[in-house]
This record gives sequence, C-alpha cells and structure tokens, in this order.
Amino acid sequence: MKFFAVLMILGLASLAFAQTGPGNVPKYDAKTEQVFKGTVENIIERRCPVSGGMGSHIQLRLQDNTSIEVHLATTEFTKMIEMNLRQGDKIEIVGFKTEFEGVPTIFARSVTRGIDTFIFRDKEGGPAWQR
Repeated sequence: MKFFAVLMILGLASLAFAQTGPGNVPKYDAKTEQVFKGTVENIIERRCPVSGGMGSHIQLRLQDNTSIEVHLATTEFTKMIEMNLRQGDKIEIVGFKTEFEGVPTIFARSVTRGIDTFIFRDKEGGPAWQR
C-alpha cells in the first residue's frame, strides 16, 4: 500500500512540474504585435524558460506609468549584440503582450534606443538567439 502511495505522489509531483515547465511558454503571436514606449527601470538576468537558460529581461515603465516585465533573449545573445541598456534609457519595443507566470509580460521582437535597433525575433516570432 505504501508503494502505491509513493507512486501516486511521484506521479502528481511530475504532473505539477510539467505544468510549470517550458511547455507552458506562450507561443509568440506576430499578428497581435504592438509598439510599447517607455523607460527602462531595471535590468534583470535570471533563468528563464522563454530563452531556455539565463535570460535578459527589463522592467519597463510605460507611458501610462504602469510597469511591465519584458523578455528579451538569452544573456549571451544580448551581450553578443552589445545591447547595453541602462536604467533611465527611453526605448521603443515591438512585441507580443501576454500573461506569463501569472503576470502581464511582453516578449520583445525588437528594441529601439535612439538610432539603434536590436532584433531578438524574426517577423514570425522565431528566436534570433537560436540561429
């Protein structure tokens, strides 16, 4: 009886893990892209299922004074393209707004700062860091 109880617990735990794993990352929807303008509040590097490893994120203060997390790409990719965003930078993002991990989120296709535009996804939403 204890053996079956352990199997059941392991089965339920694996189901719970599967629901929060990389399979639950929303698919980029290029048809619903929008342009978002705002100011970089914070730059965050953390493990992320969207990028598949260490990912670069920013906290963006939008023009309506709300704040939203933006998923960019792998940290390695953002360093390779020498993005170098800083707190206070005014930027424009083309991206897909969705809910991810329970919070409103933007998956960025591109970020423009001044005359520089950084591309993270192709026009269909495919990740540039995987090419």
